[in-house]
Formats: sequence, structure tokens, C-alpha cells
Amino acid sequence: MSRGATTVIVVMSLWSLHASGQQPSAPINVAPAVVVNVPSAVLGEERQAAILLPSGYDKSRDRYPVLYLLHGGGQDHTAFAVRDWFRAQASRNIIIVTPNAGDSWYVNSAVDPTARFEDFIIQDLVPYVDSHYRTIGGRNTRAIAGISMGAWGAMMLGLKHHQLFGSIAALSAPYGISRQDPNMDMKSPTQQRFGAPGTAERHSRDPGVLVMEIAEASLPRLFLACGSQDLFVRDNRAFTQRLTDRKLPYEYREISPLGHSWDLWDAQLVNYLDMLERGWQAR
Repeated sequence: MSRGATTVIVVMSLWSLHASGQQPSAPINVAPAVVVNVPSAVLGEERQAAILLPSGYDKSRDRYPVLYLLHGGGQDHTAFAVRDWFRAQASRNIIIVTPNAGDSWYVNSAVDPTARFEDFIIQDLVPYVDSHYRTIGGRNTRAIAGISMGAWGAMMLGLKHHQLFGSIAALSAPYGISRQDPNMDMKSPTQQRFGAPGTAERHSRDPGVLVMEIAEASLPRLFLACGSQDLFVRDNRAFTQRLTDRKLPYEYREISPLGHSWDLWDAQLVNYLDMLERGWQAR
């Protein structure tokens, strides 16, 4: 990825239908990924995660970089694992972890002290993966990415915990969900999670604030993408403008005429994995 603050506009044709969001009642086949139960001290329960290991993992003693991949709203840990492109990623020398965080927005709720999903990712999941699998460990070989709600979560977690993640990918992120609007309807359960506008609680949960405060030397490498017809495209343009105003490096792809759908996410996640793999192999 370019380290210059350059916007890349990519034009593609819309050729496939939006994937259905329905989940079948029968057990979901996620092979070659496996589903594990991750103990969470901060949540007081186990949370499931789908983990895809390199196809040669069992026959080697190598250590591998890790991508944490966060699902969107209304999805779970199986959302990526059932995609054909995801299954094909077993050919890479990368471990991919996608946890089930429900509709938590990956935050520690400002109103429910038991809903500590930021802490689950940072304090439980990352250490669990590093202790149970042969990871390389360290910021430079750990990345975080997501789609929609998960894109917002990846940007929030990656900026806030930049000491853990060397790269962030956010696809179709609804950055405006946590905006500092004094007229925000705080009856919304989602908004209550973030805290009241203008407060320290909300600032610490807002990627738009975090990106204005982070030092350039601490900034992970950023890859952003959004469809030109996405309902959150203005959010993405505004977020990248903040990066440009601060002269922070990033890559942004706005793809036409796509919307908020797998038509964009499938291809751009593969592109991001290509970029990660090239960077990690160059180390």
C-alpha cells in the first residue's frame, strides 16, 4: 500500500447479486476453517471464532502472521467462512481469525459494564490466538479488518490499540454512527453504547476523533474502500478528508457502481490480503 495520502478510484462493473443475509437453521459448514470456543474473562463466557489456518500448518513448524477479520451487523463468525474466496485463503501463509461479537460494535458499552467487547478482542482473543497457535506475534505481523459495523470496529480498535496492529482495513465503514452530534438521539441502544456526544467516553469510541489524535509515527497502514452507491460513502469521504488534512498516509478505493454489499467486500478483502502478504513476505 502506498504511504502517500493518495486516493485511488477504481471502477468496476456490478455483475453479481447482493448476498442473502439469511442464516440457515442447519449447522453451517465453515471448512477448511474451524470453529473454536474462546474463553473470555471480561465477558464471563465463551465466544465462538472461526479460524482459518494455512493448509500446510500441521506439517510445518513455521510461525505465521495473523489477520483479525470482523463481521458486520446481523452477522456472526461464519459470515466470511462460507464465502468461496475465504476458503481459498488457506493457500496463503496467514492465519485468519473472525470472532463472533454479535451486534456489539466491538466496544465496551458505556451503559452496560458486562458488555466489554473491546476488551474481549484485545485482552482475551489476541492473547488466546497467540498462545494456542504458532503466530509470529508483534504489531508488524498482526492486522485487523472488517466490513460495515466490523469496518468501524476495526478502525476504532486499530487506532486505539495501534501498538498491537500494524495495518487496518475498513470496508464500507459507517463512521458517522459515533459522530459528536449534540442532537444525537440517545434513546437508541446503539448510541448509548458509545456514550453521550462530547464526553470522554464517546471520544474514546469514535474513530473520527481517534484519527485526529494519533501520532503519525503510531499510525497503522490504512486501506479503506467503499462503493460509490453505498449509503455510507459520504462518511468515508469525510473520514479520508480528515486523513488528508493531517497529511496522514492511506489508500482509499471508491468503487462504482457498487453499494453496501458483498460485491465490494469479497473482491476488496482479497485485494487487501494480497497487499498484506506482499508486505509480510518482504520482511
